[in-house]
Amino acid sequence: MSGAASSRLEQVRERYHQLLEEADDPNEWAYAWRSELNRGGFRAVDLLMDEVVHAGRCIGCAACVTVCPVDVFDYIDERPVDTRTGACVWCVLCTEVCPVLRPPDKDAPDLVDYRDDCVDEGYGPYSYALYTRATRPEILEGAQDGGLVSTLLIHGLERGAWQGAIVGDTLPENNQIGRHKLATTAEDVLTCSASRYTYSPNTLAFEEAMQRDVRPVAAVGVPCQIDGIRLQQNSSIRSAMSTWYRRNVALTIGLFCSEAFTHESIQRLGEMIEVEPERIDNINIKGKVVVRLDDGEKVVTSLKQYRQWARPACLYCLDYSGEQADIGAGGIGLDGWTYTLVRTEAGHRSLQAAIDDGWLETRPLEDEPRGEELLHKLSAEKKRNRPLPAKMPTLAEREELGWVDPKTFYTKGPGAPAEADAGSAGESG
Repeated sequence: MSGAASSRLEQVRERYHQLLEEADDPNEWAYAWRSELNRGGFRAVDLLMDEVVHAGRCIGCAACVTVCPVDVFDYIDERPVDTRTGACVWCVLCTEVCPVLRPPDKDAPDLVDYRDDCVDEGYGPYSYALYTRATRPEILEGAQDGGLVSTLLIHGLERGAWQGAIVGDTLPENNQIGRHKLATTAEDVLTCSASRYTYSPNTLAFEEAMQRDVRPVAAVGVPCQIDGIRLQQNSSIRSAMSTWYRRNVALTIGLFCSEAFTHESIQRLGEMIEVEPERIDNINIKGKVVVRLDDGEKVVTSLKQYRQWARPACLYCLDYSGEQADIGAGGIGLDGWTYTLVRTEAGHRSLQAAIDDGWLETRPLEDEPRGEELLHKLSAEKKRNRPLPAKMPTLAEREELGWVDPKTFYTKGPGAPAEADAGSAGESG
């Protein structure tokens, strides 16, 4: 890096940290790099790597990877690697779309297009909620819960609402390790049904969609991935890349997520239940870990014990229910059904079309009130006592404190409020 480029980067970094400390409004943080556009930009990839990736704050959403117009990044071990830094054209898009560096802009709700009757009860604006279940046996057969997600994707493909779906698949050699996939047929979707609890970088499939000119697409992801998509769509830096995301992402489905688990966790889970990890066919977490083996046998084990292999990166996500998605979906409440949150006009249109065509059946939340109680509880736990991610400690700092558990760092660990303040501590973020 030249002396001038290095000096400019340092100025941006100093401005960013000053804003973190002094700005009353977190939406001002992005001024640190946006102000450089009038001066010709700067090599933002270095700021992203220093503040997020090398600091261990990267959540792995891949938004920076899939928005880069010159292919600076590879994606290795759940994080971006600046393999071709010299290709950077100083567009600053990678910093602009990182959900760790900043919160969404204030006009983000206008882009998301929440329905007019939305309320926010602690898990993002939503219009209505219900339980849904697929009516087609071939979908239910492989579903994790009610088969809502597969139903919406296949229904949309068949009626031409989108040409592809951004989803998660698994490695051929290990059906519990996730990978991305661009699904363009019903068969593609069905092979990707059911959940994995390791992190699957679904959004990397956007690159294939662009290369093959498959558009529009529906996108399925955990909340941090949905947040990255929305930042890509709503970037204040107008470019061909952000325009592509605004025009071509027809539906987003956010999967309820407390945390994901490391690849090592599959080996450890096998040890916990005393089976070879290759025999694990499916994992379902319902306050406990329910493992289905390759012969159909179900084994139940401790979630508390399993949670020691949660991804440390999940600390930096404050969203349980996909608050910016068109539809939020998860397997809480009624067994065999999907808890479904409809937030936007796009979500409403897609869901109602599937219901009207007989692809989905529904039940009211009153049939199992425990689902709504769990949604309140799990959403609150993702936010309790937490500052915004940019103000959280780095992974190295957490390791030095001896507490990397993402779920308890701010409730039982070093980030928890002092005992005297615990009774009055509120939720932040």
